[in-house]
Amino acid sequence: MCDFANILFSGRCNLRCPDCIGRSLESLPDNLRCFPPRGLSRFGRLLVQHGVTQLTVTGTNTDPQLYRHEARLAQRLRSLVPGVRLNLHTNGLLALRKIECFNSYDRATISLPSLQPETCLTMTGSARVLPLSRIVRAARIPIKISTLVTQHNLGQIPEIIERCRALGLRRMVLRLRPGDGALGRSLLDGRRPTRWFSGNPVHDLDGLELTIWDFDRSTLRCLNLYSDGTIDTEYRLQQGRAA
Repeated sequence: MCDFANILFSGRCNLRCPDCIGRSLESLPDNLRCFPPRGLSRFGRLLVQHGVTQLTVTGTNTDPQLYRHEARLAQRLRSLVPGVRLNLHTNGLLALRKIECFNSYDRATISLPSLQPETCLTMTGSARVLPLSRIVRAARIPIKISTLVTQHNLGQIPEIIERCRALGLRRMVLRLRPGDGALGRSLLDGRRPTRWFSGNPVHDLDGLELTIWDFDRSTLRCLNLYSDGTIDTEYRLQQGRAA
């Protein structure tokens, strides 16, 4: 039994993040122009077979909103998997330009490394700060913010949390790199979580649900569809992928 599923796109990205998960994966074919994605029909059958309705559209080394057939894919997925709930996991750079497509999902997770241009440049290769307030105003779906914590933005985490709260966002996750579990325990000064989800602590910060996500501790199970049509069940993406 799986908890959720991922469709992972590969291809040229609009950012150059040194911590991109795609850097640790074997070379995968570009499928940003391919419709339907390789293996989609089989993948859909597996989702129905396992009763999986939570599906995230994301990427290994690119942003899924660069996919040429994004709106068409969402329609196909809703016909293949009855009751599917579609989540977009994006860097947000194309959200306003493709706002109708953005709003066609059931919810979205947006990666936000920093609110400071210098830090954004270090962490993404671009000094552009995401126009989060404009995206929130234009969105008709729930938005969750995902921030990868590194030594470059560690001191800015309180500022990011406050911005999310000021914008009325309800969910946020602080993601840890593999091996950084000790860092996660220090993020909220030892504050006790209100609950746990998949082995990770969840905190209530005056209405903002904040999860500190350690991939090494997660107990989630998922199905992944890669750009070459390979399907595997590894939650933490690895080089070894089962057919």
